[in-house]
Amino acid sequence: MLLLGLGACGTTQHPMPYAAPAGITGNRAPGPVARVTEVQNTRRTGRENDRWIGAIRGGYGNPLKTLEADRPVSEVVRSAVDDALAARGWLAPQDPRVDVLVTIRQFDANRFARLEATADIELTLRQRGTGRVLWQGAERVYNLSGSIFALDGGVLASTDELHALMLRTMNEAIDKLLDRPEVAAALRQASQPGA
Repeated sequence: MLLLGLGACGTTQHPMPYAAPAGITGNRAPGPVARVTEVQNTRRTGRENDRWIGAIRGGYGNPLKTLEADRPVSEVVRSAVDDALAARGWLAPQDPRVDVLVTIRQFDANRFARLEATADIELTLRQRGTGRVLWQGAERVYNLSGSIFALDGGVLASTDELHALMLRTMNEAIDKLLDRPEVAAALRQASQPGA
């Protein structure tokens, strides 16, 4: 029984790709003007591992299985925001007019009885050359899933469901940020000649 318990513990790494929501069309105004140029990871995980996302936890909050990204979370979010800009036709691969600065304030997923995931991301749009802030805002998405009566918790729980919930939560936060009308307006303003 002890060997079964020890074998169930461990760390699982998963990729964290961005997936654009259905209905997103590229080449919308203002065109390719922006790119992520800086990512700050200010989340407090209490861990040195920058790939850490969360854990399946036992009754006392002790981690039984750990969930990690396949690369540092700052790289995951940088790639996801760039991919989201590309899906909207806004990504400038070279010489962007707008630098997108990303701050990761919270990014974690846990399972006690139920699964929960939080992504709290802040974006700053800064005009290249002048350094003028065109727009700044944050989005916090919290998702809760599953039943408190589930029988597949603890060492029997799979990190796959927790990963899927965290991925959906990250994508929702990024989409809510970029789909604000003020973001498109700020990018449109920066794309104007002489701006």
